[in-house]
Amino acid sequence: MNSYKELALYDMKKVEASYAYELWNAVGRDCQQACEKYLKHYLQEKHLLAKELSRTHNLIKLIKTIPNYDREMCGKLSIIYGYYFDTNYPGDNFIVLDKEDADEAIGIAKELFSYINKLMD
Repeated sequence: MNSYKELALYDMKKVEASYAYELWNAVGRDCQQACEKYLKHYLQEKHLLAKELSRTHNLIKLIKTIPNYDREMCGKLSIIYGYYFDTNYPGDNFIVLDKEDADEAIGIAKELFSYINKLMD
């Protein structure tokens, strides 16, 4: 398990476990992480993952690196973009997710994976 793809799939397994325990913030956080890693997987495979991109957590910046990226998918990623920090660290931006938010995050992550898989064909 030493690739962006494997780590993204691992994050999605954590999503399933967190969902079973109704840990909604963990679900959102891990969906954001899975999307980030899956985008980096694609960019790496297509030789588009510049050093600066490998260090970013910005889902929007990552998807916009894909030639002719899907603007609708970009909009969906903007929903979960801040979940890693906003659900994981206290402060002014801290949020508490509910089941509906978690379900939406899972749907977005699955849709992104499907989108990337089609691009890889």
